[in-house]
Amino acid sequence: MKEVRCSSRVRAFLQLAVVEKEMERIGVVSIIGVGLIGGSFGLALRKRKLVRKVMGVGRHIHRLREAKELGAIDAYTTDFAQGVKDSDIVVVAAPVSRIPSIVKKILPHLKDSCIVTDVGSTKRWVVRKVEEILSSSGEKGRKVYFVGGHPMAGSEKEGVRNARADIFTGTTCVLTPTEKNRPREVKLIGSLWNSIGARILLLRPEEHDRIVAYTSHLPHVLAASLVNMIGKVSKGKARAGKVIAGSISDMTRIAASNPQMWVDICLSNSKEISDSIKEMIRYLEKFRNSIEKRRKKEVLQLFRKGKIARIELFGQKS
Repeated sequence: MKEVRCSSRVRAFLQLAVVEKEMERIGVVSIIGVGLIGGSFGLALRKRKLVRKVMGVGRHIHRLREAKELGAIDAYTTDFAQGVKDSDIVVVAAPVSRIPSIVKKILPHLKDSCIVTDVGSTKRWVVRKVEEILSSSGEKGRKVYFVGGHPMAGSEKEGVRNARADIFTGTTCVLTPTEKNRPREVKLIGSLWNSIGARILLLRPEEHDRIVAYTSHLPHVLAASLVNMIGKVSKGKARAGKVIAGSISDMTRIAASNPQMWVDICLSNSKEISDSIKEMIRYLEKFRNSIEKRRKKEVLQLFRKGKIARIELFGQKS
């Protein structure tokens, strides 16, 4: 039989068609941790009617009940085994430090070919730990897959009451496949995120952690440091609170985020965050030296470079 050669465009279309057929077979998605991100994911799935059932799983019945009332899930349970046994996809939307232990807990109850993914803000540690758990599970005749994920969306506000179906629209979701992943599972998870409005970016776990240390983790460290410093300077000074500029509010909004969550993130990406802080100190030293020595041109140049970099990153109007 003569081999039929397809163009790259045709091959891409055929692959897309296969993924769309796979998407149609997704019946149950379980979300472990129905908070801001997990709840928003559930709302988005249900709004677009992408799956037959969204199951909420967690430890606190009142939070699960609230998620059901708000339309983020179809059903819920505090029994992790019952909550995942029929799942085609399980999304672990829990603090970074708990993701591997949750995967280990649910692993014996997952059906064959189930895909587990997560929404953790650090990836190298999580992916390594989960892959170790999967490789040492000793399950015979049953295959479970893991695809690391990180939707670059969120808010300093917490809980499912602040969840939104459109929170992922126009944002980036990073997937961090390794050599242990097959294209099928990566494409399927990517298609699911794409279907609720996110753009997909594939990065190695270590590459992801290095980038977000500067673009996400460092800003939270700086925001917390800035408000801590201002709080100390203004303590006991009634007039100080009256001269706080709007720029401080803009720069420190994220300091209101969940402290425990950020402890987990910092400790699971400690080296990269430490490197980013050292780099930030070097930039601050440049400013300090130029200001101390009253070098007007140097100070002007530093501000000009900052303005240009801001426009290149975010555009003129943002």
